[in-house]
Amino acid sequence: ANKNTAIELLKTIGKDDIDINSKSLISSGELDSLDIMALVNAIEEKFNKSLDADFIEKKNFENIEAIENMLNKAFGGKG
Repeated sequence: ANKNTAIELLKTIGKDDIDINSKSLISSGELDSLDIMALVNAIEEKFNKSLDADFIEKKNFENIEAIENMLNKAFGGKG
């Protein structure tokens, strides 16, 4: 997964106006818990397997880089 994967997934859930350079998407309120759930669904659809519950914590969704790193850890860099 790379930056584009994370951005693509955010677009999938209707967040195409998000500040991709923001380091604090959750703290700033750009993403809320409903967005995270939608994102998890989008991730699971894209990778065709479920995201381990251990990964579903706010710090993994705080910025594009964090999402990208989580995807690489969760799915071994595929996609």
